[in-house]
Amino acid sequence: MTKKFYVVLILLFALLTLGLGSWGLTESSEARYAEIGREMAMSNDFIHPSLLGIGHYHKPPITYAITAIGYKVFGFNEFGARFFMSLALILQLLLIFKIGRLWFKDEKIGIAAALIYFSFPIALIAARNLTTDAYLATFIIWSIYLWLQVKVNNKKAYLYLFYIALGLGFLTKGPVAFLPTTLFILCYKIIYKEKPKLSIHSISGLILLLVLSVSWFAVIVAEKPALWDYFIQEQIIARTVAAETFHRAKPIWFYLVFAPLLCLPWLVPIVLNLYKDKSIISLDRETKTCGYSALAILIAYSLFSSKLILYILPLYPVLALFFGTIFIKYSEASKKIYLISFKGAYILLGLIIIALIIMPMISFNIWLALFLLISALATAYYLFYKSAFAFRFKILTLSTVAYCFVIIIHTSFSAQNSFVINSPKPQYEFIKTERADTDYKVLIYDNLLSSAPFYLDKRIITIYDTNFEAKRDTRFEKTDVWKQSYLPLNEEGQMKRLKELLNDKNNVLLIKTKKSLPEELTYLLEKFKSKEFKKWTVYY
Repeated sequence: MTKKFYVVLILLFALLTLGLGSWGLTESSEARYAEIGREMAMSNDFIHPSLLGIGHYHKPPITYAITAIGYKVFGFNEFGARFFMSLALILQLLLIFKIGRLWFKDEKIGIAAALIYFSFPIALIAARNLTTDAYLATFIIWSIYLWLQVKVNNKKAYLYLFYIALGLGFLTKGPVAFLPTTLFILCYKIIYKEKPKLSIHSISGLILLLVLSVSWFAVIVAEKPALWDYFIQEQIIARTVAAETFHRAKPIWFYLVFAPLLCLPWLVPIVLNLYKDKSIISLDRETKTCGYSALAILIAYSLFSSKLILYILPLYPVLALFFGTIFIKYSEASKKIYLISFKGAYILLGLIIIALIIMPMISFNIWLALFLLISALATAYYLFYKSAFAFRFKILTLSTVAYCFVIIIHTSFSAQNSFVINSPKPQYEFIKTERADTDYKVLIYDNLLSSAPFYLDKRIITIYDTNFEAKRDTRFEKTDVWKQSYLPLNEEGQMKRLKELLNDKNNVLLIKTKKSLPEELTYLLEKFKSKEFKKWTVYY
């Protein structure tokens, strides 16, 4: 069974990478990480991340470094930016399987948990959008697996690897990397009634963790001491309790509402199974640990001021293990609930495919849509009504195949609907066609387009007027090189510089469709032609 599962992982990896570079970078998060990784790869400086030529110290460098390696292997393209995201998801599935087999001592639970996690919408969202979250989740799952190796098999060497995994997580997203693993260990200790204890290996491991975690920060702060207050006050304290500073504040109930939606369709049959058969369900300590860990992570993340959907990703690996053990041990008593739930899921999938065909505002290959619709219906009909497969195998196959269809839909949809997914790639292609080999600059008014230099190289000048998104932090720059690519209108002499740039007819101006230049500058656009895209207007 294990070998068959590994074959499934290989097939899923092949599907995840198919067409991975066929759609443009999406603004703003993916484009930002992709461009920082590109600048890192071009400079071969893996210590000092930069965005559009200005130091960018919001996050430690692991994600940027992995992205830079992707470019060095596959070239400076979208596939190179995203490749290791797909690999990260496969590693997550493998680790979840290994946890199930190691801790629950049942490879069926491991396989079920891994495939359930694969079919959580949030897992696929994280793997198809370049951010820190998929890499962070990988290090968190790895740390839990290594810690359980120590507990189950008493392998002390794994304890040091555990601290290394935590340290790499810290270098991916800072202190928040410790929280999910710490909550899991606390729940484990409480449920197993273990008292905390330190050994020489624990102390040595903690020292290793400390050295690894602070390594990058120590180097950066030694060079630029002002970054110490920046990391503590702005990137840790402010993001935790004053997220409105970063325009990421959400109410306390945000995750309580949206987190359940991100584990559909499995949430419905699992909850109904637990409720319907509560008199016969007896949860073992492993299952309780996963359930309480998931609840603890959900509550802890809800208390943070800063909230984005993908921040809650570390909740779902332990939730998948909880769901997996309930499904394997108790689903036989509730077969109808699972079958009805997945019939509903396939009906929804069919409706989505039909909507792709008939909705006039989007583009989708009608022949591919019809192929997917027929394939989905045929798969569902066969597995629901004709196959002699065991019930659990049937449900896991239905779930996995459904999300394989979702991956194909996402790939094709994204490639055909750039502006729906917020990718400005078509406007860059237009600019390159119009300007060809001309020496020109691209001015972006009062907005930050991190994807622009990815496609247009070093021609970008960001103009800051009033929009916080366009404001760059230049406090830590030691030279004035940044002034070549950044034009803050609130500074003396910059208005004159903007007028000079707009007087050059070779230059190109990008303005958000709903915005306009200051009235005193609109006359400068008279000699430009314009082309409107859905979100941007290009003056050329």
